[in-house]
Amino acid sequence: MGGKKGKANVNLITIRGIVVPVDWDEKGRVVYLAISTFDEDEYLVDKDEKGAALLRFIRKEVEITDILKREEKSQIITVKEIHP
Repeated sequence: MGGKKGKANVNLITIRGIVVPVDWDEKGRVVYLAISTFDEDEYLVDKDEKGAALLRFIRKEVEITDILKREEKSQIITVKEIHP
C-alpha cells in the first residue's frame, strides 16, 4: 500500500471565530473547546495550557494564530497566540 497512514498534515494559520464548548465531564465542566468560524468550519482545540486559556472566551469572538493538524475527519488546532 505505501500510503502516509497516520501522518497529519500541519500548517500555521490564523483563524477568527467564536469559542464554543463541545464536550463536558459528568459534573458539567467543559473539557473540550472548538472554534466555530463564520464560514461554518469547526476546529477542535488541543487541551494544553494555551488551549485552556480559551475557557474565559467561551461564546466570544477571538482571532487565533495556531498550528493546524488535519487528521482523518477532524481539524485540530494547537493555540500559539490569542487575540480577543
